[in-house]
Amino acid sequence: MIESGSGYEGADGGQAGAGARVIREIMRTPAFLEIVKTNMGGWDPEGARLAVRTLLWEDPEFALSLAGIAPELVNYLVEAVLELGRQMNTFPAPLLDAFVDQLTEAVDIDSARQVPEVYGPLLEKVDIQRRLRPAIGAAVNLVSRTINRAAEKNPYFVRDACAAVDGREAVRAAWAVTKSIALWGFSAAAKLFRRFTGA
Repeated sequence: MIESGSGYEGADGGQAGAGARVIREIMRTPAFLEIVKTNMGGWDPEGARLAVRTLLWEDPEFALSLAGIAPELVNYLVEAVLELGRQMNTFPAPLLDAFVDQLTEAVDIDSARQVPEVYGPLLEKVDIQRRLRPAIGAAVNLVSRTINRAAEKNPYFVRDACAAVDGREAVRAAWAVTKSIALWGFSAAAKLFRRFTGA
């Protein structure tokens, strides 16, 4: 675990971006850390809703201009989440257990369940299926090209790939999936039976 002020420069040998350097210096400021700890409990859902409404309607032109950097922001967040997972894999198991317990207890499950209800109509308005079709087509083309190149280099690429598969692990995985599906089906049938008998 990396301690604050340890001089850690990351895997890039000190070539971190400006954003990382700024964050590092801020986190080394005791006054900033104290402010964060003091105000952590003040992040209520209503505050988030008010912040979004203010951002969108106080200056719509500014809000729309932010859409231009959305791809870069998404890429940044995705890489940040991936790096978070990589670093957390190095944490001791008890520390990870405590983190997950705290996370699951703090997350508002009811609000999370509303995400599909809220974003479903929005995705229909922007015709998300039409927008996803090019991406799906590109993905299929990429997979097809990869397979064709593999076949050109080695006509027996399927056989060679299967040779590298751990048969025991594959059988165990298939059995685990089958058992889980069977248990799910049995549970659903039992609930259905109880519903009919109760009626």
